[in-house]
Amino acid sequence: MSNRRRTSQDEEMLHVAEMYYFEQMTHAAIAQRLSMSRWTVGRILEEARRTGMVKITIDHPLARHHRLETELVDAFGLQTAIVVPVQASNELTLDLVTRMAAQRLSEWRPQPRVVAVSWGRTTARLAQHLGSGWNPDVVVPQTNGGVAVTRNDLVGRSVVRMAELGPGRSLTLQAPTIVGSADLGEMLRKDASVSRPLQAAQKADLVVYSPGAVSTDSILVTAGHVTKDGIAELRRKGARADIMSHYVDLHGEVVDEELDSRTISVDVDCVKVSDDAHGPSRLRRVLAVASGVEKAEAVGTVLRGGLCTDLVVDASAAEQALQ
Repeated sequence: MSNRRRTSQDEEMLHVAEMYYFEQMTHAAIAQRLSMSRWTVGRILEEARRTGMVKITIDHPLARHHRLETELVDAFGLQTAIVVPVQASNELTLDLVTRMAAQRLSEWRPQPRVVAVSWGRTTARLAQHLGSGWNPDVVVPQTNGGVAVTRNDLVGRSVVRMAELGPGRSLTLQAPTIVGSADLGEMLRKDASVSRPLQAAQKADLVVYSPGAVSTDSILVTAGHVTKDGIAELRRKGARADIMSHYVDLHGEVVDEELDSRTISVDVDCVKVSDDAHGPSRLRRVLAVASGVEKAEAVGTVLRGGLCTDLVVDASAAEQALQ
């Protein structure tokens, strides 16, 4: 293509862009003025955006960070990533992250028939943002035992509430997340009240969870399931994230088999993204939701370990995870 022809096309592109963005003319009006089709106008505007002649900036405190989203998708092979800006407080940031996660869940297409959910502060907040009728007839099984088994705890808020709003039905797991012995864990997994939700979660179309930090501030520590000394030992063994009550390393592998034998939860393989085209997790989507810089290490572990297909996170955690 000659330089003269390229210059002419660039000038035409500039002219169309100025009419559309500055004069706020419609495609039809531009087409009529320039004696071209509306399809041609649309193609020229798309080319202007693609080449960078037109750059669109959304200036709002809630606007998503599309650059970070693209980097996350490209770096870790995600299906989708949503990155929201950090707000004035941790509480407001958590609220925005979970609001966007609830919106993503409501807009999921095709609608998943079985949505397995791991309890916690983040998923409990997510449930508060779901609207009535977000997924009619959905089945919501619980992925791991709780700190308590009443309807008033975090389990009830994140599992039962999500199902009620579907409207659908929940399969709560009537057991603590970590028990005293491997024998007790094996016995409980055979009980129908435990095996039924676990089996449903293992076969879910979509798994939703929030990766936890390996820290003394975690719910598992405050609930007495893991001691502060135990956290130090887990970190020494390489633990970098809590995934549905499983402590895993940077490769997504469990670091303490003895503790894991006492853990009432679906296997970590349930959220692993298989490279095998025939692998069971290939058809499953896994949505990880995280807020706060204290979860950045856990988010990075999830991404590098291939433990999610989709992600909703704040900008600070995303930037640190990318590093």
